[in-house]
Amino acid sequence: MSLDPSTAALQAKNVQLTQEKEQLKLMLSLLQENQDMKAKIQSFSGGPPDDFTEASNLWQKTVDEQQFRRVFQQTKTTAEHRASSPIDFQSFLQSSAHRNTDQTAALQGHQTECHLCVSAQPRVIGEMVFQLDRRILSHIFQAQTRLYGFTLRNIPEKIEELSTHPLTGKVDMGYRHHLSQRHTHLMSKLSQLGYKAALHPLFSEFIVNTYGILKERPGENSPHGTEYNDPDLLRRLIVTTTPQKMHKDLHVLLTCLCYMAEQDRKLLMLW
Repeated sequence: MSLDPSTAALQAKNVQLTQEKEQLKLMLSLLQENQDMKAKIQSFSGGPPDDFTEASNLWQKTVDEQQFRRVFQQTKTTAEHRASSPIDFQSFLQSSAHRNTDQTAALQGHQTECHLCVSAQPRVIGEMVFQLDRRILSHIFQAQTRLYGFTLRNIPEKIEELSTHPLTGKVDMGYRHHLSQRHTHLMSKLSQLGYKAALHPLFSEFIVNTYGILKERPGENSPHGTEYNDPDLLRRLIVTTTPQKMHKDLHVLLTCLCYMAEQDRKLLMLW
C-alpha cells in the first residue's frame, strides 16, 4: 500500500530533522575534541601560544548549539540544489572515526621531525586548506585577477554573474558554458581523489575559521618556505595537530592540493 504523497513527505522530513539533530551533536562533540587537542598542544609546548589561544577563545565565545544549527541549516539549504548528494556530516564523521589513540604521544613522536614552531602549526593546516580553495577558484575563473567575494559554495552564482552583462542583462552563453565546463571537469577529477563537492567546501570553511591562516608568508629564502611545501610534513601536521576524526578528510584535501600543484607544475603554496 503506497503512502499519500503528503504523508511520505512528512515522514521524509522527520527523518531528515532527526539526522540533522545527530549531525549537530557530532559536530559539537568534534568542536570539544578540537579544544581538548589544542590544550594538549599548548601543554606540550610549555605555554599557550597567543595567536592559537586567541582563535580558541573566539570559537568558545561564538560557537554554540543554536548558532551552529542556524548556520548549518542555511548552508545546507544553499548547497542542496548544487549537488546530487546531500551534505552528510554524520557520514563524514563516522567514516573518518577510528579507535582512539593517544594524541599527545603522537605529537611527541613527531615533534623532532616538524621544525615549525608549535604556535604556527595549526595555522599551516588552515593555510593548506585555504590554498586549495584559492587554487580551485583560480582554475575556474582564470580571467579574474582578484577573487574577493568568491567562495567554493557560490561558484554557480559567480558563473551566472560573470557571464551576464551588468547593464543590459544579456547572457554570454558561450562564456557561461566555458566556466561551467571548467568547474564540472575539475570536480570530476577531484572526486576521483575523494573530494565531495557537497561536503568539503563547508568543511574547508570550518577548518580555516578554526585554525586561521598564516599571518606572515615566508620570504624567498626562508627555510619555512620549503617546509610549507613538503607534503610529508603536512601529513604529519594533520596527525599531530588535529582531532583524529578530521584526518581522513584533511588528507583528501592535501591530496587534491598535491594533484593541482602537479598539474600546474607549481609549488603547493602560492604566495
